Amino acid sequence: MGIDAKVRLRKQRRRTAVIRKRRIMIIVNICLVIAFGGYFGVHGDGISDSKAYAAEQTVYKTVTVYSGDTIWGIASEFTEASKDVRKQVKAICELNDVNPGKIYPGQTLLVPVPAHMA
Repeated sequence: MGIDAKVRLRKQRRRTAVIRKRRIMIIVNICLVIAFGGYFGVHGDGISDSKAYAAEQTVYKTVTVYSGDTIWGIASEFTEASKDVRKQVKAICELNDVNPGKIYPGQTLLVPVPAHMA
């Protein structure tokens, strides 16, 4: 094997090593993107799902519906000022399997209430 052949072989090995390193870096970056994307998808804002909103250290109160009551009114009564009433309305509707406009006097509803408001 001549000197030129050895030099070419050495250059080829370097190129192969560089290509291999680049491929590994690309794979590592893809894995990091997937890992962080999955983490932030699961641990987003914390209240994106109404069931998760209802499960945050809550107790459940039984509320009797009276004439003139609305789910919005009931929800706003048991929602913290910093929280979105719409999420509480959705949680009440899902928990009781009712539509927001379809409640009637005498009906009882389970309402998720933050533990410190109970």
